[in-house]
Amino acid sequence: MISGHFIESNGAQIFITQFGDVSAQKAILVLPSIFEEMNLCRAIVAKQAHLLSQHDYCVYCLDYFGCGDSQGETAQADAKTWKQNIIDTLEWIKAKDYQRIDMWGVRLGALLAMQTLEHWVDDSASTTLLLWKPVTKGKQFMTQFLRLKQANSMMQGSEKINWRESILAGESTEVAGYQIAADLLSSLDDMTFPSEVPEPLHIHWFELASKSISPAVHKQTSSWPQNNLHLRHFEGSAFWQIPEIFAQPELLEPSLLAFAGDEL
Repeated sequence: MISGHFIESNGAQIFITQFGDVSAQKAILVLPSIFEEMNLCRAIVAKQAHLLSQHDYCVYCLDYFGCGDSQGETAQADAKTWKQNIIDTLEWIKAKDYQRIDMWGVRLGALLAMQTLEHWVDDSASTTLLLWKPVTKGKQFMTQFLRLKQANSMMQGSEKINWRESILAGESTEVAGYQIAADLLSSLDDMTFPSEVPEPLHIHWFELASKSISPAVHKQTSSWPQNNLHLRHFEGSAFWQIPEIFAQPELLEPSLLAFAGDEL
């Protein structure tokens, strides 16, 4: 069963897609990536959510303000607003009295999840966070995104421009179909993974489109509780960058097991 809900957050209506029956014992909040990555991941996320909903989970996928079917425009958004969207959605889910609420972050959604841990993890319960190819630094993500603008400008014969500098100076700019303003860029630039995470949190880090776990990932997670950290790599495609990839079957069972553990 798939249904949709609009809830109020920060003075706007944000959209949540529900997979499964609300009578399920456990809930999962999906935090997608942003910009075109959100669209390219939708079919794969939906297939995974459908599988989870068949195993007593009700899965909720959030469209942040200015994204997807939620109100607003990207130019009006910033990371603070998106984090408030997450907090408000968690409160809305908590009111349904599930036994447990877990979270699943995809790419930049993983970074947003990490930024809202203190509003989510209950010290009295063990919860799970699944990370699909997490973005650990917002500035690095936005640098790669702004390169699309630079490449397009150079193809049109324009001179090289420092687009980050221009946007931060107040020149709102369209990049790959999305209007990027200074507040959004600066707030994303400031986001990084925390060096510490709460003890009861079980983290499953899936390093996708990779033949190994990189030294950077090991360094990032070195200070986290190792008993509750699970690192895996998968060689599949970088589907968040490539159009017309609608399935990643190798992720279905491992993602289900990350949440279910010994319950299956």
